[in-house]
Amino acid sequence: MKQHEVHVLKKSTSFTGSMKDDLAKEVELFLNMKSKEGYEVINVSFTYFETQELIAFVTICR
Repeated sequence: MKQHEVHVLKKSTSFTGSMKDDLAKEVELFLNMKSKEGYEVINVSFTYFETQELIAFVTICR
């Protein structure tokens, strides 16, 4: 049986750069690290929280 893990990554509004681009890069680095450890990506979804934070929900399994 595969074990699933859900990770939450978030980025708050900042004056430097795009919140969306910054979080996308952070998610990409996280997924690269986890795939090297043998994890499989199940789902990645993004949502805004009160227009001040962008949140990524990442589901992976081993």
